[in-house]
Amino acid sequence: MTTMEHTAYETGRAGLSLTGFAGRSLRLFYRAMRMRSDRAAMQAMPDYLLKDLGIARSEIDHYTSMRYASDADGMDIRNAH
Repeated sequence: MTTMEHTAYETGRAGLSLTGFAGRSLRLFYRAMRMRSDRAAMQAMPDYLLKDLGIARSEIDHYTSMRYASDADGMDIRNAH
């Protein structure tokens, strides 16, 4: 078995196991909690900071949605000053 075949086999096998499911569930839960806290932090920001970020207050829900932020290593708004 080549390295690529072995990697694909292990990845596929781990995805169907209980630990693979639990790991994915925990990652999803963590991302949901992070999006919720990011949304609250952005709502608490004054308008001039949001404008500096290039985001209108009406766009906060869009930018903090799970779909938009899927596995993207975007900026951490909690550290924006």
